[in-house]
Amino acid sequence: MFSCGPRVSFEVGSDEPTLEGSLQELARVLFAGRTAEATLHDVADLAQRTIPGCDAASVTIIEGGKPRTTVSTAEIAVEVDRHQYAADEGPCLEAVRSDQVIRVDSYDGESRWPAFLPAVVKSGVKSSLSLPLVAVDEAVGALNLYSSTVEAFVDAEPVGIVFAGQAAITLANASAYHKAADLARNLALALEHRDIIGQAKGILMAQDGVSSEEAFDILRRASQRSNRKVYDLAEEIVNRNGNGTGTGPG
Repeated sequence: MFSCGPRVSFEVGSDEPTLEGSLQELARVLFAGRTAEATLHDVADLAQRTIPGCDAASVTIIEGGKPRTTVSTAEIAVEVDRHQYAADEGPCLEAVRSDQVIRVDSYDGESRWPAFLPAVVKSGVKSSLSLPLVAVDEAVGALNLYSSTVEAFVDAEPVGIVFAGQAAITLANASAYHKAADLARNLALALEHRDIIGQAKGILMAQDGVSSEEAFDILRRASQRSNRKVYDLAEEIVNRNGNGTGTGPG
């Protein structure tokens, strides 16, 4: 068996959770207040502990058309993934590109992916199961399972398929959740900036007798001269006037 890193603790009743318990845990992951990366770690760790025969697991995500291993439970999984990306072929990439489950019962007798095979044989991985993670009818990545024994996933493939289906839903929901949270933070920041800039413009209009457009132009030109952001200058003006110093931008 491969050497694995620390695992996340799941309250599913045992060290080897049942498929039903694992699916329930995946459904709860999104609401645990965890980051996107932590969610991926949960998925990989739970996959290793749930799917029979799995010694190491990783999650490949396609970003900008390029594959990247986001998380893994053991370094061997990262190594094998890396060889696939370098060769631009392998079970993980085929699972993503074909939207099909790719099972390898023995790499010793495998003939597919000739550019990748020497590296995986040398690594000590004997068999693997690559499961596409499908969101909105498109494979956005893959769950990769590796074993140090041959034919490790012959009977486990159905379990892996069900698990990967729920994992894809969890990851899609987590992605949507974090994007919405980021948007909310950005909108709040934009509103805060707009409010501060508005206050600074009001101060300049009162002090210099200029219009709103002219006040903003004063801020913009001061920003260019000092190589500072308009918001920073506006905040400085508001703070100065709040302290009673009453001066415009430098």
